[in-house]
Amino acid sequence: LSLLSVPSPIVAFVPRPTNQMIMIRTTTVRLFSTRARAPSVSRVSDELLQMFNTQITNELEASQLYLAASIWCDKDDLVGMAAYMRNEATEERGHALAFIDFANKRNMAIKLEDVKAPKADWENVEEIWQDVVASEQENTEALLALGDVSASCKDHALTTFLQPYHTEQVNSEDSLSTILSKVTDENRTPGLIRQLDHELGQEAGSHVA
Repeated sequence: LSLLSVPSPIVAFVPRPTNQMIMIRTTTVRLFSTRARAPSVSRVSDELLQMFNTQITNELEASQLYLAASIWCDKDDLVGMAAYMRNEATEERGHALAFIDFANKRNMAIKLEDVKAPKADWENVEEIWQDVVASEQENTEALLALGDVSASCKDHALTTFLQPYHTEQVNSEDSLSTILSKVTDENRTPGLIRQLDHELGQEAGSHVA
């Protein structure tokens, strides 16, 4: 019988870790762990932070104005307009909360300001729509100013956050101006207010007879 030659098994030599290797690995782990725990700090200028705080107040005051207008319209049996104003009040409050949520994600130091009481009484329905149009125009200017400062500070996150609100203000002003024009034409077209009230009620999801 011939003997078969069997190859010798290959033995891999694994070097024993030195103290230096262990120290490097430990240091690396600690470094990554420290970075994971580090909080993100938002570097926002004092001017930008103040304007951001003020914009939250603007949104809350706009919400209060719409709510007061809704109450007035409901008392005058303009239930469609009341529903429309109530929806707008909820939307404006939602804007304020969205600003707060954005600030919290960036650890911005938000301080809520006093919200002044809105006007509660009007001579007629046209005066109400004049006031809400003026309010939206003021809010537009404030948002544009905030956007300008954000861009000059190169705060890209805030600039991006504000863009949908700029577009929404264009749509809001256009819609409200159209409504105001129709209300103003009431003297030349009797019954237009009730028709408009019905249309706004449908838009707001209210079932107005």
